[in-house]
Amino acid sequence: MKVNSITIDGFALEVTPMGNRLYRIARDTRVSVKTDEGCFNFFFKRGFVTNFRSGGPIVDRFVDQVGDEKKALCYLVHDAIYTPCASLGGHHPLSRELGDLLLRESLKWAKMEAYKAELVYLSVRWFGACAYDEDDALTSLNSRLFDFEWTASE
Repeated sequence: MKVNSITIDGFALEVTPMGNRLYRIARDTRVSVKTDEGCFNFFFKRGFVTNFRSGGPIVDRFVDQVGDEKKALCYLVHDAIYTPCASLGGHHPLSRELGDLLLRESLKWAKMEAYKAELVYLSVRWFGACAYDEDDALTSLNSRLFDFEWTASE
């Protein structure tokens, strides 16, 4: 899969820090990820909570938790993929495998060094299963605060 672009509806991503490395989306936001396989559209409602890049502060020495806006959008989309979507009947928007691949390719598009994008990818492949499979109160809240749609390439 090749990521061609990631766009946000006409304004900068606005978040409010919540503490404990969490951020709340401050305004309704649409993020579109255009790939050679189609366009993935994520509609985030105000209040969706993200940690951007998972992992503790020690990882920040190698890969920023948030990064610039392009990288932040990559992580935000990946957080949504790991969240069952209420409007999809409680299903995830994409499989874990496709979501992790999309994260890696998105980070490359965002100009992250290839080896760092690969490290992030390997980390979510090795350690992300519980985050994808297990739901908690935050996941339950987030599941109602985003929608997803996909359109195939022509």
